[in-house]
Amino acid sequence: MNLEERNVLTIVTIARIVENTLWYCLPAKEQSNFSNEERLTRYQALKGLTGEESPFYVNAKNNGEKGEKLIDDMEYFIEDCYSENGRIVTASLQGEVKVEESLIPELYTTIVELRAYLESFIRSGLKFLKDNNLLEKTFEDLVNDDIRYYHAFAAKVGSILLVNKFNELNSSAKLYMQVYSQTHEGKNPANDPEFNVKNDPSFRMIENEFHSLNESFVTALNSYGENDNEFINARERIYEDSEIFTGKKHTTDINKYFEIYTSYFDKILSSTQEKLNKEFIEIGKEVNTFEADLQKNQEKQEENKENSDGE
Repeated sequence: MNLEERNVLTIVTIARIVENTLWYCLPAKEQSNFSNEERLTRYQALKGLTGEESPFYVNAKNNGEKGEKLIDDMEYFIEDCYSENGRIVTASLQGEVKVEESLIPELYTTIVELRAYLESFIRSGLKFLKDNNLLEKTFEDLVNDDIRYYHAFAAKVGSILLVNKFNELNSSAKLYMQVYSQTHEGKNPANDPEFNVKNDPSFRMIENEFHSLNESFVTALNSYGENDNEFINARERIYEDSEIFTGKKHTTDINKYFEIYTSYFDKILSSTQEKLNKEFIEIGKEVNTFEADLQKNQEKQEENKENSDGE
């Protein structure tokens, strides 16, 4: 571990917390209980890692308007998800963490956008380290494995969100058709040229959310995998099966179809997660040793300076 790697690691750590926020995007039935203590700990960590003297802040400031927007977006993200009175994620007086489900599409999009910015900084950092012979293989492996894991995780969560939003869209359409029939003398909407499901505001809102989710989903899929054949294969299969949403594909068992659809990245996740956790533990040990040595050197310099001044 060296000073330059440590600076890049601070941005990797921010990206890792942003990545872990994807757990909040999962539907309530697929979530486990969240720790409010952990959430508030992350809040303090993010505030420190994005402060004015941090590598994140300096990098963002050096990137003009885009960097300024990143700083603003990151601040909103931190407050919305991790502050005591978050807009998207909050906690009761008893410490029970709650996610505002209506804002999950917004949260997913925010995560994908933030990670894209952060990964551009990280990749630039790796290039600098490599060009200056400062990049150690263990650190490079950790960064690349984390990027791989994030894109697989974002794809997994995105596929689940799309399926749920598609089912919600169909339910909304069916409800509107029922109401339309009841208010139009029992007419069958399917045979009524005046019927248009998009006249229903609820349907249009859900449809817009579906398209927004899909756009972010595609971004997460397409911004990684150039040299990762396993990821490319999973991406191709999920794109093929996404034709169910446009009516180009049909199935006699929609539940089974969606079970397969949301599982394409499971193998990558399971094979990468354990490896990545071990890498973070090892890097953590290196950082602790590096910080301890740095502190000793600083103390020694101060001691030498005092002795010099005394003479």
